[in-house]
Amino acid sequence: MTSSAHGASAVPASRADWVVIVALVILTTILLLQRTKYAMLPASQNKFLWCAEIASIVAAVILRSGWARDNRWAQEQARLGTLANNYYEPRREQLTAGFAIGVGVLLSLWWAMATWGLVFSGMRRGSPGRGLFDFIIAALAGAIAGGMIGAVIGLTTGHVWESRHRRRRAERQTSHA
Repeated sequence: MTSSAHGASAVPASRADWVVIVALVILTTILLLQRTKYAMLPASQNKFLWCAEIASIVAAVILRSGWARDNRWAQEQARLGTLANNYYEPRREQLTAGFAIGVGVLLSLWWAMATWGLVFSGMRRGSPGRGLFDFIIAALAGAIAGGMIGAVIGLTTGHVWESRHRRRRAERQTSHA
């Protein structure tokens, strides 16, 4: 079930909803394993992992809330004198996806650079495979957190762009009338 600003609807959850849930489960699992012998990140990364977890939870709530979606498009389009609304939604989705990918890649690279020593510590322990696995998990955690944070940044950017564009478009129409 998906939820909207007006409550729950009977529409099945979209693929993006499942991606958000799975991403949160993976990040939470990594965080829960930090206090066990199966910890995947060095203890020095706990603060960043907690920040990433909290930011990802907030991002998941925002992404699933329906905020900044095109829920008043009929009124806005009627105000502009048109019925079609195929201009804003694809561009908002492109901004959201673009920021999600960009910030996800950047945070993944940053976290990978910050934990590069995991590979070497795995070699010193005599288990280079485990060190490489932990390094990949660190990069994955960065990609997950960055992707979710980037999606919220893109969603916000798309919402601001759309509202400014609609306002300018309405002003231009009233000045020509």
